[in-house]
Amino acid sequence: MPFRSSSSYYQPPTAHEDRPSAVRPTGGWRAVVLLVTAMITAVVTLDLATPADLRARALFGLVPIAVALLAPVMATAVVTGVLLVVYMTLQSLSPVPSGGLAVLGPLMIGTGGLLGVLIARRKEEQLARLQAVTDVAEATQRAVMRTLPDRVGPLHIADFYQPAARAARLGGDWYDFQPSPHGIRAVLGDVSGKGLPAVSASAALLGAFREAGYHEACVGEVAGRLETAMQRYNAWARSIHDSEHPDAFSTALLLHFPPDEEAVDIVNFGHEPPLVVSADGRVHTPDVRPGLPLGMGALGAGPPAPVRLPLRPGDTLVLFTDGVTECRDEGGVFYPVRERLPRLVSAATAERPPGELLRLLAQDLHRHRHGAPHDDAAITVIRRTATSVAPYVTQADAALYEPRLAARAGVRP
Repeated sequence: MPFRSSSSYYQPPTAHEDRPSAVRPTGGWRAVVLLVTAMITAVVTLDLATPADLRARALFGLVPIAVALLAPVMATAVVTGVLLVVYMTLQSLSPVPSGGLAVLGPLMIGTGGLLGVLIARRKEEQLARLQAVTDVAEATQRAVMRTLPDRVGPLHIADFYQPAARAARLGGDWYDFQPSPHGIRAVLGDVSGKGLPAVSASAALLGAFREAGYHEACVGEVAGRLETAMQRYNAWARSIHDSEHPDAFSTALLLHFPPDEEAVDIVNFGHEPPLVVSADGRVHTPDVRPGLPLGMGALGAGPPAPVRLPLRPGDTLVLFTDGVTECRDEGGVFYPVRERLPRLVSAATAERPPGELLRLLAQDLHRHRHGAPHDDAAITVIRRTATSVAPYVTQADAALYEPRLAARAGVRP
């Protein structure tokens, strides 16, 4: 069950586990040794058990071709040399065939070795190109969906992300945190559609969130900027006649943690409401009524209004996309996260780090799901560990924004 997270309990595979290699054979050296041993044993047994005029030992020429599918060029060449030695040993013990036919075996082994080397070289070139594409994909992932820290100010974070495409590293789900001089902002959303168009739309929304989430003092202004970004993306898609994704939209939850207040402001763009786990382990769904999704603002009277909820130290927010709620079991039943989470959480669990709660939820989701995931799934767990939220992060931010904050409060800086 792959996870993309710095703080979740599952870590992504290391570079030696998930990267293709032109030096390390597919399946490991043990697989190559077993393959070569098995094929040599089979050919020698067949050669000894068949009539002399069958010349079964010439089948050694097939071994380098099979080895080339698993091993690099040098290993394929070494195996070819070993086969020639084995053939000459058999020929010296039992000189069959003889005369001009004696060169048939070395000729077939040499031909098979040459083909094997060419195949192995072609495979290494393809692996190198695949590695280059993988590196680009990972760099794109870090730029679009940057790795979250364990903590942002007084917020302790754990996150889980699983794209629907098995080999993909990005999808239509998007989330991030943005510290700002006005408090900490967070977002989690789900773009309609799949594939590269959905990734492109989520990248546009994340860029807008990071920019507006830092500069805008009012979370309502951040919401308006996200709506504008979605409409701007759709205008661009129409201008280039993108028939795959001409009118995208995205559900989202936009969160604002105001400084020095035990509260969180939530703007709901047609998304699943979050779950709140109190410090004593109780779970409830807050009344955060959904508005129109991003990209559909022209149908209403502007972005939905923020809703303020109490969020005291020790309380936890659980945000998720519809890839979680629409996960089906063998009978086609959706995953009832609002019913299952209270069974997973206790007072003791509520006191542990958010990664423990995420682990329990992700394992339960995995047990429920039947087959491969059909939609991107993202979960973000946010635990408030203190009351105060720093209004700025660096001294440069303080020098820039303290006068504005003081002026807004009616105090001369």
